[in-house]
Amino acid sequence: MLQKCCFILLMISSCLMSQTAIQMQGRALEVLSSETESLGGTLHKPAFSPYPSQVFAFVRSDEPADENRYLYIYDLAAKSLTEVRTVLRNSGPTVSAEDTFYQAIVYNEHLHWRPKLDSQDRQWFAFVSNGTENNRDIYIGFSGGSNYIRLTSDPAIDTEPKWSPDGNAIAFISKRSGNGDLYLISDIDKIIADVSRDVENIKLTQLTDTPLEERRHVWNPDSSVNLLAYVKLESFTGRRVATYQIRVMDLAKEGPDNIYNLTNDPLANFYRPSWDPHSGAKILYVGEGILQNETANLYVSELEWGADRKLVNSVLEGYRTEVFENVRTNQSTARWLAGGEAVLCQENDPAGNYPLYSVNIKRWLDKQERAVNYAESIHLLFPDIRDFDVRKNNLIFVTREVNTSKIYLAQVYGDDILPYKLPAYSLDNKDGKPRVLPEDQPEPKFAKRKTNDGGGIGTRYIVAGGAVAAGVLGYFLFFDDGETGTIQSVPIGLPPSVPGGDGN
Repeated sequence: MLQKCCFILLMISSCLMSQTAIQMQGRALEVLSSETESLGGTLHKPAFSPYPSQVFAFVRSDEPADENRYLYIYDLAAKSLTEVRTVLRNSGPTVSAEDTFYQAIVYNEHLHWRPKLDSQDRQWFAFVSNGTENNRDIYIGFSGGSNYIRLTSDPAIDTEPKWSPDGNAIAFISKRSGNGDLYLISDIDKIIADVSRDVENIKLTQLTDTPLEERRHVWNPDSSVNLLAYVKLESFTGRRVATYQIRVMDLAKEGPDNIYNLTNDPLANFYRPSWDPHSGAKILYVGEGILQNETANLYVSELEWGADRKLVNSVLEGYRTEVFENVRTNQSTARWLAGGEAVLCQENDPAGNYPLYSVNIKRWLDKQERAVNYAESIHLLFPDIRDFDVRKNNLIFVTREVNTSKIYLAQVYGDDILPYKLPAYSLDNKDGKPRVLPEDQPEPKFAKRKTNDGGGIGTRYIVAGGAVAAGVLGYFLFFDDGETGTIQSVPIGLPPSVPGGDGN
């Protein structure tokens, strides 16, 4: 019997070792390098354009102070590099002494691509620039153009512009009313069409007015629901230290009940929310306890509409599933892969050069095998990846070795990268009626509200410490097949920091 068990464990271990994680197809292409005279410094924050996907933006910062920020757009097809700038930085007889002073510090950053093309098929983007007045404001422009529209002109700092999914609004953070509140610029189409582009006539709405700061907001990809997730610094009664919590604002509603508290833990900070781009119901975020030596972990929660169109957790209030432990956060961030079922992230392991992992959220929630996979082939070839972005089967990443930054492009494949398909948003329309979907679009998987009617959400999980435990021992999920009485074991991936685990 013991020999049989050992044989079974050996076979399962072999399956785990042979599983195909995300990997490169062919060789990676070196696109840009800081060894080029015009790109000296540090390259980071690559961001693919939605249309076309062979265009991407990135930021260059000076060394060693990293004080200046320069923004670039690169067209892979045309092999053309364009710097996004709103001021002239060259001194000379035509530049006044005052302008030279203002241009001493250059800040062009926070680029965010518009999710749709305009009527002339132009790809617009928003960004932050200190411009000619050395004041950080929001600008927009389009790829291939050189004239930029300034949207804000308040003396306070404006930052983090994010396009709404319909491309007709931009939410941003401003310190004009405190430590950082959320504001909304509406009717972007009219601004683009208005040749006068009078900034005084721009429609501006203040969304929050709190004594502590808001930051890191992100729109739900379903334009019909008008949901905006963001990070809010929250003070708790009896606690001296405020912590960052995730909030979700329903812009379709007014009043104090239009904000849903996704997290509310005074002993942990939560940040970097990211919606599932396919279903629109799952939201990924990072959580980190404030006690000494706490690690940063990836969590996921699922939302749905409850009574009176109020947002509720689809499992139970306050519930969150830990899907990856000890995730890296200081540079790279988790990115959703095509299909919206998996994400790409790095483990916060400096000694191991920050290993790269794909985490299949759907498999993890369904407790299927191969939920977490080490992207070994990519990591061994490029052990010093700092930042990355993914779009469809394209992976763009920045490596850093000694004082040189390089940007690479690779084609990737694997079970966690699904063929591109139209989003099947799970949240209902604002009127509460089900969405009408094209025939070739799958039915939303989480559209209907779940109920605890035996075998439902009440018995689905055993919750322990914010993670899911359901008979998981080591690498294996044990269960009774219900027919023969035989105990079956199924391999399941675990975060790499679990004792004895390597993430396979």
